[in-house]
Amino acid sequence: MKTNLLGLLLFVMSISYGQIDANSLMGLPTATGTEMGSLTTGISIGSILFNTTDQKIYRYTSTGWQTATDDQNASEVSIVTPVDVDNIIGDPGAGNESTVEQVVQAIAPITSRAARVFYPPSIAIDASTNGTFTLNLYNEYTAQFATPVAGSTGAPSAIPTYAATDLYYYVTFADSTVFNTGTMSIDANGVLTYTIIGQPTDLNALINVVFVVK
Repeated sequence: MKTNLLGLLLFVMSISYGQIDANSLMGLPTATGTEMGSLTTGISIGSILFNTTDQKIYRYTSTGWQTATDDQNASEVSIVTPVDVDNIIGDPGAGNESTVEQVVQAIAPITSRAARVFYPPSIAIDASTNGTFTLNLYNEYTAQFATPVAGSTGAPSAIPTYAATDLYYYVTFADSTVFNTGTMSIDANGVLTYTIIGQPTDLNALINVVFVVK
């Protein structure tokens, strides 16, 4: 008789598990966002409710109501093997990065600096005559890069370029026997003013320039 009762109980339980309907679902306490905000005292940590305003589940913690979610932000996701991705001389943040957020923050300054600086080829200056002259470095840049002679299949015919005021301009080398380097100046649009004080053997001198994106 006991065996039959046990078998009957298991049979009934299997039927009840197989027949789920609206009446068999368990519901959470509900509240609007305003109502939830007013619940600040007498609440046990771990209490859960469903916010009908934003359609999210909240849990009550020591710091108040928090969204109950499995989502993780970058600071909560660990990398497989901690590594010092910005291990450079003088690195103020020396040590291994162990989360995605730490890796992003360590790499960002490096990639940002690398992407902002570019080095056009040296520019030849006619130094056959002494005197003060000007050269538009921005025009030199667009002449060298904007209209390529050839490109890969599917590439646009022109290379995107920066506007003149998007860049900082530098002359990093000029022969001081040819140029008066002490009086060289560059305006905000990339116009270089220079003075020739001596002639090289081939009457041409090279200057090295660097452009930095603002």
